[in-house]
Amino acid sequence: MNKSDFNKELFSNIEISNRMKKELYENCKRGKRAGDFRFRYAGALTALIGVIVFGCTGAASYAYYQSVQMRMEAMPETEIHEYALDLQNDTGVTIDEAYSRKLSDEEALKVAELERKYNAEGKYPEGDVARVATLAEWDGKSVCYVEEDHKLHLPDNMTDEDLLEFIDYSTKKDYVMEQKAKEVADNTPSPYVPLEGTSEADLVKAARPALEKLFGKDVASGWNTRVEAFKPSATDPSLGTSHDMYFIYWEQVGGSSNSTDYIVVINMDDSSIGAVAVRGREHFASLDSFSDAEAESRLKTDLPKVLAEIERLYGYKNPVIEIEEVYYDYTDYGENDARQLRYVFNFNGTTVDVMWDLGTEKLASVEFFDE
Repeated sequence: MNKSDFNKELFSNIEISNRMKKELYENCKRGKRAGDFRFRYAGALTALIGVIVFGCTGAASYAYYQSVQMRMEAMPETEIHEYALDLQNDTGVTIDEAYSRKLSDEEALKVAELERKYNAEGKYPEGDVARVATLAEWDGKSVCYVEEDHKLHLPDNMTDEDLLEFIDYSTKKDYVMEQKAKEVADNTPSPYVPLEGTSEADLVKAARPALEKLFGKDVASGWNTRVEAFKPSATDPSLGTSHDMYFIYWEQVGGSSNSTDYIVVINMDDSSIGAVAVRGREHFASLDSFSDAEAESRLKTDLPKVLAEIERLYGYKNPVIEIEEVYYDYTDYGENDARQLRYVFNFNGTTVDVMWDLGTEKLASVEFFDE
């Protein structure tokens, strides 16, 4: 099987739900990064979205720390082949679908903590994830990849060593996925471009007031900042410049795609604020959980609170309500585990799309779109 055939095989088994197709379509219309603003899909799907929608894997993936990069590059070909086969057999769309069970909130938070030590301090597991052919061979006590059902099986009680093995496996699998996705996107122009006419420091300075307006003073103080220039008009001038934007990130030292981070979007056209958000599996795991019925009832009772916050912060009044829904994160926490509400309002030609954390009764993200 040649490289092209392998990569077609890698992505061909991913099936996307109608709901997710609608989300992607809405995001692409608005120039958003294929749903990456509020959540992150499973690894293989993330790569597929990047390749198909933007013709690249995207500069937005977290850069590997030097020691982790060396660890990835040191994998023998036999190990790389194993991870490639795991990806080829992975039909998951949500992050947790490649596991035998979802992580508990406590495990998700512990994983985020250990990932920071894995990335920034080189805290690696002593062993590797076990591999067996059939489920009957799994001892039920170790983190183990079972070839029979193509899933990573997690024991009921996971030690720090187990969690580090889980992190190491996930990091290596994502690394192999990114390499394969880059092969698919070879020689394709990228909409991620170098900064021109401004500096990273100036963009961080311009974005900071918007971040503090929504989340409070000194939020993410001491965290690393990173800036991306996303300019789809550079690769497709027919799009115009209305989708060109800067992404300014505040990330924890050693953070991964699971860690809580903050993001501000600035439109290149007029330097207006396009969005502000907190996101990440770690953030979602820290939120209080509600039943579907409780969350549905809160759609109406919390609406005045949401509108009051939007008016207080941004001055918008008297909206037309376009969407009000219980929002389920794509980490597959399942039914009766609602944590956020989503509302989309139209204020005289300006669309405001917000996420509302049920437990804290605070806005988690705000996006602005002109008609």
